[in-house]
Amino acid sequence: MARRLEVILSLLAVALLSASVEASDWAQLSAQEQAAGETTRANAALTNLSAKPRHYTNAKFGFTMVLPPGAEAAERDGTNQISVRSRKGYVINVQVGPKRPDIPLTHMSMLLEPMYLGEGKPWSARVKDWPMEVAGLEAHNVVYRGTGSKARVVVARGRVNDYVFIFIASERAFPSLEVEFRWALMNFQPHPKDLPEGAAKLKAGARARSAGLQAMTGAKRFAEPGYGYTIEYPNAWEMSKPNSMVTMFSGREGTQDYAAIVRIQNIAPLGAKSPIEAAKQALSELQGSLGKAVRNFTVLENRDWVYARQGTTLMGRQLLLSYKHAGVVFDKRIIVLPRFEGTIVHVWSYTAPRAQYSNLHPKAERILRSWTILPEARE
Repeated sequence: MARRLEVILSLLAVALLSASVEASDWAQLSAQEQAAGETTRANAALTNLSAKPRHYTNAKFGFTMVLPPGAEAAERDGTNQISVRSRKGYVINVQVGPKRPDIPLTHMSMLLEPMYLGEGKPWSARVKDWPMEVAGLEAHNVVYRGTGSKARVVVARGRVNDYVFIFIASERAFPSLEVEFRWALMNFQPHPKDLPEGAAKLKAGARARSAGLQAMTGAKRFAEPGYGYTIEYPNAWEMSKPNSMVTMFSGREGTQDYAAIVRIQNIAPLGAKSPIEAAKQALSELQGSLGKAVRNFTVLENRDWVYARQGTTLMGRQLLLSYKHAGVVFDKRIIVLPRFEGTIVHVWSYTAPRAQYSNLHPKAERILRSWTILPEARE
């Protein structure tokens, strides 16, 4: 019965979500940049899925960051600032300086305000602020609004240096482009001397454990062209395709593992213009479809989920759900993962009756940890 429901939900998702793929919205910082951007939009739409991020290491300050596809880093001579500019119309300025323990993190951005905030200046209002973490460092974030633009200022404090990140984009495109700034922060690595004591050893240990979990013995591999990913599943399990761009993995009928279903689907929401917009719309549609198809639908958890494999980091969303179908209570884990560019969304899920969910979950987790996102994909 669970298997039949999974097939029904696949059909619902395909009916609700368009198969069109569009390039991310190109916001520009000025009218001149906007005019130039229009001439290259078509070429970008053709190459957005094959573009790859590049690593940038600053020799002077010893930090490393991953540049989003289409972005270029420039070191400003005689300064401690690096500018990352994207053809999509945003700028990320990174500044490094000696740690200022005399100034609380919550006040660091105020050092910029005399120059940038006020009448006749780029920023007209301080909108909101909150604490956060960047690469294991304590940090604080402030959002400013200007005339037709917005900016995020993030200050991260290391053991020796302070790192200041300033992200600027037009107000219209800020929500869709901000995901690239968040991605850049998640892939930032400060100089090792700035990490909290013992953090480097902990990170190395975590990477070793992750690599060990990804290796699955006695496994089969799914790696068909165009799906945009590869994944491994137990040798005793079977793979099926109930619909276009939908793959399902489960134990053989008659075995205990038959109760577990791992499913991956590629979808491209209608009208979405950015990865984050596509992910939000896909998540909403999937919840709506499932809520209409089952009883006692309950969201147990809804939080960020991070894909980190082979130097690539993507930001997704994870839901834990419970529902009742045909008199049986099921638990379901859903991960909605947008690609770095374009509007294709990968949806990974694991479903099993509640009575068997915990026992079968380790196998689903090993499958998930073998999941590798590739540059190309189709809906």
